[in-house]
Amino acid sequence: MRLGVECGGTFTDLVLLDDVGRLVATGKVFSTPADPSLAVLEAIARLETADLSGTPLLHGSTVATNAVLERKGPKLGLIVTQGFRDVLELQRHDRDVMYDLHYRKPRPLVPRELVREVPERLDANGKPLVALDEQAVREAVSELAGLGVTSIAVCFLHSYRNPAHEQRVRELAAEVAPALDVSLSSEVVAEFREYERASSTTIDAFVKPTVDGYLSRLERSLAERGMGAVSMMQSNGGVVPAAYVRRRPIHVLLSGPAAGVAGAVAVAAAAGVDDIVTMDMGGTSTDVCLVTGGRPQITNESMIDRIPVKLSMVDIATVGAGGGSVVQLDPGGMLQVGPRSAGADPGPACYGRGGTVPTVTDANVTRGLIRPGHFLGGRHALDRPAAVRALDVLAGPLGRTPAQLAEDVFRIANVAMAGAIRLVSTERGHDPRDHTLVAYGGAGPLHAAAVADELGIRTVLVPPHAGLMSAYGLLSSDFQRRFAVTRVADLSELAPGELDDVFAELLADARAEIAAQDMDPDDMLAEHELDLRYRGQGFELTVPVPRGAGPAEAAELFHDAHALRYGHATRDKPVQVVTYRLTLRLPRRDTALPAVQAEGSARREDLPVVIGGRERTCAFLWRAGLPPGFAITGPAVIEEDSATTYVPPGWTAAVDDATNLLLTRGA
Repeated sequence: MRLGVECGGTFTDLVLLDDVGRLVATGKVFSTPADPSLAVLEAIARLETADLSGTPLLHGSTVATNAVLERKGPKLGLIVTQGFRDVLELQRHDRDVMYDLHYRKPRPLVPRELVREVPERLDANGKPLVALDEQAVREAVSELAGLGVTSIAVCFLHSYRNPAHEQRVRELAAEVAPALDVSLSSEVVAEFREYERASSTTIDAFVKPTVDGYLSRLERSLAERGMGAVSMMQSNGGVVPAAYVRRRPIHVLLSGPAAGVAGAVAVAAAAGVDDIVTMDMGGTSTDVCLVTGGRPQITNESMIDRIPVKLSMVDIATVGAGGGSVVQLDPGGMLQVGPRSAGADPGPACYGRGGTVPTVTDANVTRGLIRPGHFLGGRHALDRPAAVRALDVLAGPLGRTPAQLAEDVFRIANVAMAGAIRLVSTERGHDPRDHTLVAYGGAGPLHAAAVADELGIRTVLVPPHAGLMSAYGLLSSDFQRRFAVTRVADLSELAPGELDDVFAELLADARAEIAAQDMDPDDMLAEHELDLRYRGQGFELTVPVPRGAGPAEAAELFHDAHALRYGHATRDKPVQVVTYRLTLRLPRRDTALPAVQAEGSARREDLPVVIGGRERTCAFLWRAGLPPGFAITGPAVIEEDSATTYVPPGWTAAVDDATNLLLTRGA
């Protein structure tokens, strides 16, 4: 057996496969934000008939993300090279809001009064210029511990080239204050750019106690049930053992969304589609990702709560437009959807759990697209009058009826999601019209066709068990580790085999680390990438290169990538290599595709829904009763336990041989 459980902001999803990868059971329960492990255990407890003895758990969670967003973590200190105390305060010159006269830079996780400088210095090649002052380190650690600091980040200049000084700080900290957690920048991000490296290291140190405590509670509870080891999804789309996550918790910041992308890629590949845009609309937000040639786009720099994260992760754009996104009026009296969410507790007004503010889900219930008695397969009845009342509070002042306002909310949410998709496609040099939109999450299929209309996309694929795709993705993902090292040089100055030499050095370090985790690196596939730029450019593009590629071939690949991204390439300008990146991947075990199990014949009801400001008759069908080859023209609503699919007028939905729903737009 293999068990995948993904904790979202509103729901926690479960998928159980047998030893040959076939679907055994699914589950969906409300998340428990105060302690996400409670929802995990509740979902598992509902598998009363399943023997889970020794069953491993593959897990995706928002624990690390929420810790940063809510600033719930330990009192954190930072130790830096003398003269660099303000690295977190100075940040960069760029700003995310250009014309805000009251603009403030993002607040660092470490206040200035908890930053300590110590004498030491390395040059850009890692050669010691100033020896580490060990007495100053002892005094800094002692002062921070005395101020109540329980976790320390260490970031020295150029330590990515020589980690010796940082490693010695950890040894000294263990002598002075053994209870302190310590994160070293040379281990978290072995790359250049001081601010981003320091910022990422503070995030790792900040979330470490939270993630460690969460995993300890979860593993203890699972062991009491006789279950096996826990592994977690990383932000880069690969699974690693929980023991590694404890040491490097920063790698699970986008754990859940990355799992959804992995599941969508697997389903789309089986359907013969390699170029897709994934759209995961859950209860709190919508996550989108561009996939070309079956490979998700990867970014090496991202943000969380406006704090830079220099880490390889799936390039996911998130917008606050989920089912639980709150509908409100902005200061100018305009209708606004999100980014605030009602979450799981209390949730939308229609959930009957104490919520009173209107949300996107309330709007869909008011329009009639979600039937109150069919939500979660009928296990949780919704309160439609409560949804209408919540919308009516805003509808009156705007001169709209609740039903009209509900359509406005639907459109605004769709525009926001289309904007996120443009961010990962059009702004990256890719035309979304050349891709298939793969929609999942509890609310994704409900909005997918309308979002596709906004973008000119003609085909939407809705997988079976669409609301559980992230949990399924956990079970279909590879083991994966990514390693990097910065070595700046002009490609033209490198010898023919010099690129291979650096990759060989990186591979040797990676193999040693993998072997220390009781895994065999010989079974893993190695992939090479280079961060390249024109000499004089401030930032780089990450370019995949074949093993054995020489400097000239790498330069040509960069020119092509630059032309795709920016529309031009200067092929006579020198190209620099900045960072070498190595991925070790262990392909997943065979996993059967999710499929809808037929349950009798198609059941159809014709009911009124609000479309275009008036009631129209809409066909409601139960997905399990639709055989391969079945097709229907909208307006139609196709229901299943975990999600609802809306087929607007002008669209057709058909069931393929794998029981995917394929939505196509008419001419």
